[in-house]
Amino acid sequence: DGERIEAAVRTAPVISLGDFVHRTSLNIQALTALAEAGAFERFGLDRRTALWEVRGLARRDLEGLALPRRERTPAFAPLDLGEQIAWDYQRTAHSARGHPVQALREHLRAQGMPDARTVHALPDGHLVRYAGLVISRQRPSTAKGVVFMTLEDETGFVNVVLWPTMFKRHLVLANTAVFLGVTGRVQVQEGVVHVIAEHLWSPRVGSRPVHVRSRDFH
Repeated sequence: DGERIEAAVRTAPVISLGDFVHRTSLNIQALTALAEAGAFERFGLDRRTALWEVRGLARRDLEGLALPRRERTPAFAPLDLGEQIAWDYQRTAHSARGHPVQALREHLRAQGMPDARTVHALPDGHLVRYAGLVISRQRPSTAKGVVFMTLEDETGFVNVVLWPTMFKRHLVLANTAVFLGVTGRVQVQEGVVHVIAEHLWSPRVGSRPVHVRSRDFH
């Protein structure tokens, strides 16, 4: 697919979505992936409109019929920032538009939950409730069953320590949660900040952030 796109671009500038579909001859799966990733915004098409357009164009190109278009493109609701970020992550595993938790910050703030930057400024021993995306779970063989988790939001990372009894108490949530809430005490030692978990829970923020694969137990 990439080679077909490169060949089409080398031949002449691509002037429209229809031109792109016709000259690359990509299948509907590839065109759908590109539309969902926002690749056709350069033609002035938002993602939902591009999805609608590529399906019709691919069908007509496959049938080889030079028929005039009769259907009208529906007026789709634009994606909000959270949806744009989610679509980016689903297709490309990252987003230049922002972090998945960023769109939830207002809900988290209303529940009194700080961001990672604020957690790092809290004093030793402070009780905090924090929620973030789980990006790492580690259980070193030398740690006697202690599990270390790293949670992330749009401002940085929070390292969480789960003692063996705490890990067993919340076994399913600790092993499977993508977006996790933790209540615990801030521990500051020689400039290194951890949260010692006392309770794990599922945040309630309306919509859920996109799934991000974590690095677990390597």
